[in-house]
Amino acid sequence: SELSDLAKSLEAEATQNESPEIKSLALKLKEFLKPIADLKAGSLNDQIKNSGVMLEANLKDALSPEKLPSSVQKLLSDIKNLSSGNLLNQILTLNDEKLDNQNSFSKLASILEKASNDAKNILDNSSIKTLLKDVDKLDSVVKFLDKNFSKDQNGELVKNQIGKMQNFISNLSEKVASLANEKLNQNFGFSQNHKELKTILDSIKNDLKTLNNIGDEAGLVKAFNEMSDVSKDGSLQDKLQSAARRLAHSLSLADAKASLAKNELSESKALLKQLNLATNDINNITTKNSSEISKVLSQDIKSTLLNISEKSQNPQSVNAANKMISQIEMHQMISSLQGGIQTYMPYIWDGVEGGNIAFKQGKKDKFYAQIDLNFKKFGQINVMVGLIDKRYIDLSVATQTNEFKELILSNSSELKQAISKLGLIVSNFNIKTLSKVKLNDRFKKFGGLDVGFDKKI
Repeated sequence: SELSDLAKSLEAEATQNESPEIKSLALKLKEFLKPIADLKAGSLNDQIKNSGVMLEANLKDALSPEKLPSSVQKLLSDIKNLSSGNLLNQILTLNDEKLDNQNSFSKLASILEKASNDAKNILDNSSIKTLLKDVDKLDSVVKFLDKNFSKDQNGELVKNQIGKMQNFISNLSEKVASLANEKLNQNFGFSQNHKELKTILDSIKNDLKTLNNIGDEAGLVKAFNEMSDVSKDGSLQDKLQSAARRLAHSLSLADAKASLAKNELSESKALLKQLNLATNDINNITTKNSSEISKVLSQDIKSTLLNISEKSQNPQSVNAANKMISQIEMHQMISSLQGGIQTYMPYIWDGVEGGNIAFKQGKKDKFYAQIDLNFKKFGQINVMVGLIDKRYIDLSVATQTNEFKELILSNSSELKQAISKLGLIVSNFNIKTLSKVKLNDRFKKFGGLDVGFDKKI
């Protein structure tokens, strides 16, 4: 790759000219090349931050007077990502007041506590209060089934679980049936969604009834495991997830105010929890010094390349550095025009001949990522990932070969269990094969934040 080739060229120059400074720059370039096994949420954020496209923004931040602890940074990030516009607008009024940190936190706590109490009062007086809780219960059942799918279970325990689910679904069906009224039925969106919700609940009841009618324990456990196998379409979890989302949609149409209040209550409580952590760190908010600027410059790829362009005596190295600087500045221009971030990430992945990742934000609380990779052994794969309402994951996978498709299917239960351990729910999962041309078109039509991969042959 260009980055690793430049690092080698600088090492040779450093040896020839006995230049510690050039050797240091070569080592710095090597630090930017990360094995894909090291890819984690935190390191990915740092890689994007230090990829060069954010150099000027990072310098501006470094020049700000205060250094914030991670708990305070997390609080500010959570506020920025609020889905409740009403709550966000209330918090933003604090910008107009000239308050010290202690008083700012105190006023923020008052805003959040009031928002929490107001939302709770709305929910307490709503006729759909228990049904809103049932959405969370459906999600909890799914997580429980995903978590315990691979574990050995005895027949008595399984029978007990089925009995509890039967009672819950039966009671839920009765409440859902009484939710509709003449006014709501005139809303086509509600009536259609409500009809499908009742159909799904009936299907779940039939599945549970079938299981309950199995007499021997071994047969019951086997049938229960088959019905809970998330690698197959129409699993019990799939139906429960579908019921949760359709119920949430019906409730948002039946009582939009209460549905919004539920979300606002959840967000205000989460912010209060993070605010408590940040308050404990308030004395750790310190004044920045000149070393902060030096740190930003030393960790950024663009800054390092500018240094190389200025200090290297090798024309080829200077040209290579200038070329990469131009590429970064092109990414910066595109990022500015698109209102997002486009950048290159020098991760090394043995066995992959190249790839890209793109991110974008959809409407309301929806975020999307598309992963496009070309494996030497298995061919191309394109994965579309959607995160909805901060808890539901939609996965759409397309592979170039049937062999790759079958390999993924055979390990899909482990994938879903790993996602479940993160507190997320796989609401949709589908996989198919596509030609290379269609796979490439699929990525081009996505857009968003682009992340390129280095490759190791």
